[in-house]
Amino acid sequence: MRNIINLLKYDFGKYHTSKSVIFYVIGIIVLLFNSMGLFIKLPIAAQIISVLNVSFIVTFLIITFIRSIIRFKSQISKEKGKLIFTFPIKSHEFMIAKIIEFIIIQGIIVIIANIMSLISRNDFMNLISTTSIAVMLGTTVAYITIICFITIFLSYIKNTGLCVLAVIFGGGIIQSFIESIIEGIVSFFPYIYIKFGTFISIDIIDSIINLIWLAFLVWLSIYHLDKKLDII
Repeated sequence: MRNIINLLKYDFGKYHTSKSVIFYVIGIIVLLFNSMGLFIKLPIAAQIISVLNVSFIVTFLIITFIRSIIRFKSQISKEKGKLIFTFPIKSHEFMIAKIIEFIIIQGIIVIIANIMSLISRNDFMNLISTTSIAVMLGTTVAYITIICFITIFLSYIKNTGLCVLAVIFGGGIIQSFIESIIEGIVSFFPYIYIKFGTFISIDIIDSIINLIWLAFLVWLSIYHLDKKLDII
């Protein structure tokens, strides 16, 4: 646990300060500025501002998603990985720290968006809330899946370009195949769901099976990071 906390301190200190702070500050300022528009009660103006706000939140979450993947790939490369893995850090601690780091970053963005939306009491606050949460959950699952495939494929393919192609196409094919199997399994069970807000409903059985697959993928990536990926 201590190593995970130290890794989080290292990552937030190194990758979320200086130039990155400017990126986050600008994003938060724009988000707050847009959110102030939610207090406007003129129907057309409020609708336009709300749509722009949702678009900005989604864009901001996706940008941080892409930045996090690039940073992860950089950290497990031989050049930068040596600086981390020469310390007594275990592979599962590194993976858990990276997942927690991503959840914290996306969570902060969503919390700010939801607080401003709640304060404004705008008619579109439910849309803003459900959309931001849905995108956060979606990018979190996608992030975990992609960094796992990166770790696994990088254990066998040393060329960065070929590894990226393998993740995109090979990982996409594998994920599609697994999703087809999960869909077939779920079809044998009754539809049991939990509803969040107006737009989000989660199939419980489908979610459980997907979580099992995701947990297996994380375990497999930890195994490859520990046993097969030559960083040091």
